[in-house]
Amino acid sequence: MRTKIALAIYLIIGLVDLVLGIIYFTSDQFLSYHSQAVGTSWQEVGFGTQTLILALMRVAGGGWLALGFLTIAFALDALMTNSTLARWALPTGTVIFYLPCLAATWSVYRETGAQSPWAPTFGLIVMALLALLVDAPWSSHNRIKD
Repeated sequence: MRTKIALAIYLIIGLVDLVLGIIYFTSDQFLSYHSQAVGTSWQEVGFGTQTLILALMRVAGGGWLALGFLTIAFALDALMTNSTLARWALPTGTVIFYLPCLAATWSVYRETGAQSPWAPTFGLIVMALLALLVDAPWSSHNRIKD
């Protein structure tokens, strides 16, 4: 049961990653908190700056898409093969990706007062660590049948 709970958490994280990836990758302008942070609307931003911002958003979106795909693939691998590597890679990859996201969103919030998504970002890190503790890949319990 512990493994199923952990894997459900990882699948939720993976789906959130995919949704964020789609939002950022397909956006044709920056998000509302970006507008709050820069203190101007998208239409008031110069063309060159718009181009750069959209390029950076696509890179971020691509990162989320990749992380989401890998999170779901590793979660399914861990379930089907009892892979210890997958059980360690899932929380490690999530935390490594989301710590810089947390630093960036917290900085935007702190410096500009914009309602950046630092709290949900922190929540995803906590979820990954919770799943790690629930799954306990260092433990010898039978992960498939527990």
